Amino acid sequence: MQTSEFCLLVCLTAVMSSAQYGERGAKLQLKSDGPIYEGDEVSLHCQLDGNPVGWTYEIYWTGLTYPYLYKRQTESTLTFSSVTRLERGQYWCRAGKGRVYSTYSEYVQLEVSERGAKLQLKSDGPIYEGDEVSLHCQLDGNPDGWTYELYRNGYSYTYKTQRDSTFTIDPLTRLFSGWYRCRAGKGGHQSKYSEYVKLDVSVPPKLPNKPILIVLPSALVWEGDTVTLRCLSKSEVTGTQLTYRFYRDETPVGHETKQNKFTVQSAQQSDTGRYWCEVKEEGKETEKKESDSEQLTVKERFSKPTLSVLPSVSVWEGDTVTLRCLSKSEVTGTQLRYKFCRDETPLSEETQQNEFTVESAHQKQTGKYWCEVKEEGKETEKKESDSLQLTIKAMYVTLSASPGTSVKVGDSINLTCTWEGKMSSTLIFNFLRNNETLKSSSDSAVFSINQTDKIHTGSYICAVESSGRRQTYSNEIEIEVQALPGPGKQESPLTIVYLSVGLGLGFLILVLLLLLFACHRTRGLPSIRSSKTGRKEKGEDVTTPSGEATQMDPSNKEEENTDMLYSELMDSPKARNKGDSAVEFNNDVVYSNLVKGKLMKKREKMPEESTEVLYSDIKLKNATGASATADSSSLYASVR
Repeated sequence: MQTSEFCLLVCLTAVMSSAQYGERGAKLQLKSDGPIYEGDEVSLHCQLDGNPVGWTYEIYWTGLTYPYLYKRQTESTLTFSSVTRLERGQYWCRAGKGRVYSTYSEYVQLEVSERGAKLQLKSDGPIYEGDEVSLHCQLDGNPDGWTYELYRNGYSYTYKTQRDSTFTIDPLTRLFSGWYRCRAGKGGHQSKYSEYVKLDVSVPPKLPNKPILIVLPSALVWEGDTVTLRCLSKSEVTGTQLTYRFYRDETPVGHETKQNKFTVQSAQQSDTGRYWCEVKEEGKETEKKESDSEQLTVKERFSKPTLSVLPSVSVWEGDTVTLRCLSKSEVTGTQLRYKFCRDETPLSEETQQNEFTVESAHQKQTGKYWCEVKEEGKETEKKESDSLQLTIKAMYVTLSASPGTSVKVGDSINLTCTWEGKMSSTLIFNFLRNNETLKSSSDSAVFSINQTDKIHTGSYICAVESSGRRQTYSNEIEIEVQALPGPGKQESPLTIVYLSVGLGLGFLILVLLLLLFACHRTRGLPSIRSSKTGRKEKGEDVTTPSGEATQMDPSNKEEENTDMLYSELMDSPKARNKGDSAVEFNNDVVYSNLVKGKLMKKREKMPEESTEVLYSDIKLKNATGASATADSSSLYASVR
């Protein structure tokens, strides 16, 4: 690509479109899991800033000679279902909506490689006539959906075509000796040819009368290795078919077969022992020959793992628990991989770390834990540790109040947070009132209020926070702060209104009572009597000393009260002394002169008129409420 041509294209596009460019950006992403080969699926995704709804996407490509618009579409992702080498190059994108366009993205380089192949001959030693051999064609990249072709001795036509990548030839003859190569195809794509591999098929060596057992690759192997036992024997009779059987110690390890080899896949220590083979002519049970025995030793690659739990198999909620898987590798340079499980559930992917940490443990993580170890690159060889039971106990938190949950204004109160469980210096105590945090401290589990007030009334909770920020909450307690009686007592506005109205009504009633009492004292009504007068159901008229008044008091006839205040009905009083101002009097009022004297049944001399006289107004009315007519009889009221 010429830089000048690319710049010219961008400028011409901008001028011709007369578009408005905003600050919205775009980014092109290449989605691939590794190297890209011909036939792979590849996606280019144009990521737009902001809301992408309604935008159209443009993908640009440099091509092989000059840049141009490769594709315009409403989808933000461009997918090559089977990419070719012709589509390699630089790509970039932008998006448009109406006359508004985003900025151009940075370019992304798409590299497409030719897919290679490699042919491998699988053999543990010399290959003889009658043996079985495998040729494996290994393909670069994803092998799904590819077909494999095997070529022999440089011929352009295929010797064999199949879906499986491994070609098996059985039994071999010397005619199969030669050079082999392979390749793979998918649709219109072909991989490169592999390098040539030579296959040599030899004539078996001259054998003695008894068979010979060969152990391949050697008599000392590691766990997980593949071991092949070959039993070599030659029949002197043309056309005779021999059968073979293999033993470990005195136990058969396979069935009788025409194959002269026995394979132990992924050998284990339990496969260690003395091996030998038995040969006989097919159809003849009596003629059997046995080989000498060979000792096979399978060494341990790594020891059986041991799981340990720190700090203990019994911990509290919030504790940090570490699982450690210990295993020793016997093979220099071998890398072990570890996986941890609880019950039947994996807790981690395979990793080179032999520790797994449970941060801030929870009760639900209680269970049986174990670990699995394997050698990196060997899927079949795995070892499991014995399981350990991990118990995670719950922390119990209690909140208490001293001296109690009900206090008076001005009292002090202490809220104490106690817990059963994790004993750690990293605990943090949080005190909350009505779900609002009042105090957070790692130094003290006590929250003190020296002088309580009404605002301290509410619902209190304590939360204990352990490492990992897991919180355990206490019970909830209600604190009530009661107001003190007296002037300092804070009353609500409604209470003040009720109190004011009550006091006003009380004062009004008191005034009315005083007025009534004053009226009774000043008017001298007949209902007011001396306490010294005896009460009888029937009274008797008594004549006053002046002979002008009639006594209304129902006094005892036999007992005479000598000390009594009586009232004498009279005309309007005149001024007592000279110089006294005349007083206006009501003509409808009867005045009485209160005189202290003795009551007599007969008329006696009237005591001298007292200078100290109390007057009362008596309005006479009959039962109907009309003014009473004048009566010659005088009424007087005795005051007791």
